[in-house]
Amino acid sequence: MKKIAGVLLCLTLMLTAQAQSLKKADAARQRQMIERVNRTAAGITTLECRFTQVKTLRFLNDKMTSSGRMLFMADGGRLRWEYQQPYQYTFVINGEKVYISSDRNKQTIDIRQSRLFQSIAEMMMNSVTGKSLNSDKDFDCTMYEAVDEWQALLTPRRKEIKKMFKEIRLHFSAARQMVTQVEMTEQSGDKTVITLKDVKANGKIDAKMFAAQ
Repeated sequence: MKKIAGVLLCLTLMLTAQAQSLKKADAARQRQMIERVNRTAAGITTLECRFTQVKTLRFLNDKMTSSGRMLFMADGGRLRWEYQQPYQYTFVINGEKVYISSDRNKQTIDIRQSRLFQSIAEMMMNSVTGKSLNSDKDFDCTMYEAVDEWQALLTPRRKEIKKMFKEIRLHFSAARQMVTQVEMTEQSGDKTVITLKDVKANGKIDAKMFAAQ
């Protein structure tokens, strides 16, 4: 019993220390953090990385894991989100068009015809660069910081986004001010966590990667 109590005490102390290490930024510090993130985001012309996505279904108590790669090009507002495991599915945003491709079908959507797709497209691109922090019309933003990580808690304001998400939390490397992880909590309680790996900024990306599939 003493050993078990000792282990529980150690775990409690560890969790408490972790909670204390992340603190809410005051107004002046929040402005400074957002300015630094925006400065970094403004200097990004391209991004390329691998990602792992874990979706937790609240009512089924189940997790679904997938992985793939992401390509982003600031010129023209282009994003390629490519799932490779355990299935193949590609979601491409290219200006005013969205191209969706899977083993079963292909689809092209004009973003201008759907306010919902406009919101999704903006949210996806702004989340991977961190530009969401400066979008007052879309989100209320609260910044937190630890020694090596910053976090931005985004609460949706726009009704199209609010219908889908309760909150979005962006994790940043404190050293690079770049997004490392995106957590999206839906109104249903389902949660999606996307972790970005091997991030390469401002490298060369062929524009053909954003063409219709």
